[in-house]
Amino acid sequence: MISELRRSFLYKKIIPVGVLAIVVIGLIIATPFLTQKKQSEIPEYNTLIPNGKSIDDFGGWQRISPPEKEPIFAYVDELDGVIIRVSQQPLPPQFNDGTGEHVDKLAKEFNATAQLEVGGVILYIGTNAKGPQTVIFTKNNLLVLITSQQKIEDQSWTRYISSLR
Repeated sequence: MISELRRSFLYKKIIPVGVLAIVVIGLIIATPFLTQKKQSEIPEYNTLIPNGKSIDDFGGWQRISPPEKEPIFAYVDELDGVIIRVSQQPLPPQFNDGTGEHVDKLAKEFNATAQLEVGGVILYIGTNAKGPQTVIFTKNNLLVLITSQQKIEDQSWTRYISSLR
């Protein structure tokens, strides 16, 4: 009877304390890995960001293409209180001859048929009936695609695209 009481005491007091100790030790060991920020990749080509800003202001570059595909990098910004995602990649080789025609064709695939010229750069803008927009253009041998969660006025797009360096 006394041995049963001792065993019961051991199971009720010592085992939970042991389990708690294992959990605490596990958390101490795992904490550096859980709090480490994911290392972003860095594009191996020249990119565009708004003048006066650093990519760190946007949380770094995020690769959005699969590892086996050509690299496409993006960052998230805000324009007129609307979240935008700016992705860019080197101009595909097949776009080198007849760039304008290729971009025009690509824009049509995204239903980006409205055009706006900004400092010699032609923007193709598509607006979804529910508000989101897609903007496609080339600048500095990059193919750039920007998506917004809501409609943004043309003047704001003009200002933003002009600021990209």
